[in-house]
Amino acid sequence: MIFYFTGTGNSRFTAEKIGKVIGQEAHDIASYMKKNETPSFTGDGVYVFVCPCYMSAPARAMTEFIEKASFPEGIKAYFVITCAAAGGISPEIGKRLCEQKGFEYMGAYAVVLPQNYILFFKTKDKEENGKIVEAAIPEIDRIAGEIRDQVKTEPPKCKSFEYKITVWVRDVYYDHFMKTKKYKATDKCISCGKCEDMCAYNNISMVDGKPSWGSNCTHCMACINRCPVDAIEYGKGTAGKPRYKGPEAR
Repeated sequence: MIFYFTGTGNSRFTAEKIGKVIGQEAHDIASYMKKNETPSFTGDGVYVFVCPCYMSAPARAMTEFIEKASFPEGIKAYFVITCAAAGGISPEIGKRLCEQKGFEYMGAYAVVLPQNYILFFKTKDKEENGKIVEAAIPEIDRIAGEIRDQVKTEPPKCKSFEYKITVWVRDVYYDHFMKTKKYKATDKCISCGKCEDMCAYNNISMVDGKPSWGSNCTHCMACINRCPVDAIEYGKGTAGKPRYKGPEAR
């Protein structure tokens, strides 16, 4: 089985490409998150978990999904991380999750795709991002081939200090900086409700025709980047910056 979490589509794109090679459907974990479901899976074999890298680690949405859901012991688990540069300690996180859940750790991979965290960074223009996506496809195909053939790879060695400091920084950022009070909809908003529909955490509701944000946010940047009229800003951090609509805008 293939599961993915995505904000602007990089991980969905990757998961679906892998699915075509290994002959499996990719499942969006937002379908469980939005219903507040804790799923239980019974099928054995290979499981693939695809998600973005946040703060040098797999997105917490995915790690929490794995921790809370029920899986058969002994499944073979692969982790595929989409990122703008590198996957950080994601292989070590994957290995520890496998030990916790009784999975067989099979490997972790990083796929470089366009930057979408425009709060602190700038994404490239559409043409340059298209080149990044095209360059990633052979690597995705290679990864998918290894998953299909059940190739097992060991994670690179991760020093204890590196792991601890990265986890600490990640947790501090999640708890103290992934806030929502700076989100706002400008006068360009057309009240389409797309931001409400796409939010995996059900954190956006339409109030008097404009989006209103709750407090449960993972800064996936879906609402900002995928707004059809670029009407959502986060304070001054996103003002005037181009949006990344995803490798296959939907």
